[in-house]
Amino acid sequence: QREGSANPSKEMEVFVALPSGDSTLRVWLEAGASTAVEELSRRVFEGVCVGGSPQALERWRAATRLTTLGGRARLVPGRRLAECGVAHEVRELTVSVLHRVAGGIDFQNRVGSKPGSGGVQSAEQANIDRRERLRKLALETVDLNKDPYFMRNHLGTYECKLCLTLHNTEGNYLAHTQGKRHQQNLARRAFKERSDVPIAPQAPGRFIEKRHTIKIGRPGYKVTKSRDVATKQRVLLFEVDYPEAEDNVQPRHRFMSAYEQRVEPPDKQYQYLLFACDPYETIAFKIPNHDIDKSPDRFFTNWDPMSKKFSLSLMFADNAPSAPNPADSAPAKHRPTLTYDTSH
Repeated sequence: QREGSANPSKEMEVFVALPSGDSTLRVWLEAGASTAVEELSRRVFEGVCVGGSPQALERWRAATRLTTLGGRARLVPGRRLAECGVAHEVRELTVSVLHRVAGGIDFQNRVGSKPGSGGVQSAEQANIDRRERLRKLALETVDLNKDPYFMRNHLGTYECKLCLTLHNTEGNYLAHTQGKRHQQNLARRAFKERSDVPIAPQAPGRFIEKRHTIKIGRPGYKVTKSRDVATKQRVLLFEVDYPEAEDNVQPRHRFMSAYEQRVEPPDKQYQYLLFACDPYETIAFKIPNHDIDKSPDRFFTNWDPMSKKFSLSLMFADNAPSAPNPADSAPAKHRPTLTYDTSH
C-alpha cells in the first residue's frame, strides 16, 4: 500500500504494459475496482504523454484499447473495472495497451484486382461509371438543339417535355434519354403517331374482267414427227383447227413444267405444250423435257385466219450445229426443209 493514501483498503496498483513491450507504467487507483475505464485510460495517457491536450487524449483513446493481461477481459469504455470482470479484492492488476488495427477488406490485394487499381469495382460503382461513359458519349454524338423534347426553363435547369422530368445538367438529361422510362415513352409516342395517321385512299388498280365463255369442246389437231435433213434434229409440227374461233381472236401457246400441272403425277422427264383459244377448251401435248432450239429459223408459229388453223413447228436442241461466224461469207438464211412423215 502507498503511504498517505485516503482509503488504503480500496487502493489498487495497476501495472500497464505499453505497446513498445520494453517499458511498464505504474498507476495507483484510489477507488480500486470501482474506477471507471475512462479514468484509467486518462491516467495511462498522462503517464505516457506528459502535458497532452484533451484533443490528443481523445485521439489516443480512439487509437488504443485496454485489456487485462492475456486478453482475458477487455476494458470497455463507459464501464467500471468491476463491470469488466475485475474483482474488488484484487489489489494488483496488469493491463496491456494495444493499438487498434484499422479494420476492413484489403482492396489492394484482392483476387482479380489490378495492382494500383484500388480493388474490384462494386456493382454500384460500375453503374455510376457506365452512366458517366454514356453521358460523355452522348455529349459527343448527340446535338441537343435538334432534340424536340429538350427544353431549358427560366430557372436554368433542363426539362424533358416527353417525360415531364427536371434535370440540373445536360449530362443528366442525356443519361435520362438512355434510360428505360424515356425509351418506353418514345415507343409509346411512335405507336400513337402511327395509329393516328389516316389511311390514304389507294387508286384502284387495273381490273380485267374475266371472260365467261361457254366451251364448245376440244379442237381437232394433227401432230407430225420428223427429222431435219441437214441437222438431223427432231422436229415436231402441231396443227390445231379452230373453225369456230372469232375473227378478232388469235390462239395462244405456252410451255408448262411437269410440276405446274395437277392432272398427272409430275415426271421431270416430260414437259407440256399448251394451246388455247376461245370458245374451245385448252389442250396440252406431253413432249420430252429436252432443250428446244428457239432460233428464228427453227421455231415458228403461223395462224391462218381464213382456214382457222394454227401451226407450230419446233426443233429439239440435240445435235444442233454451232452458230456460223458473221465474218465468214455465208449464204442467206432460209427455212430448213421439213419432211413430214404421213404414216404418223
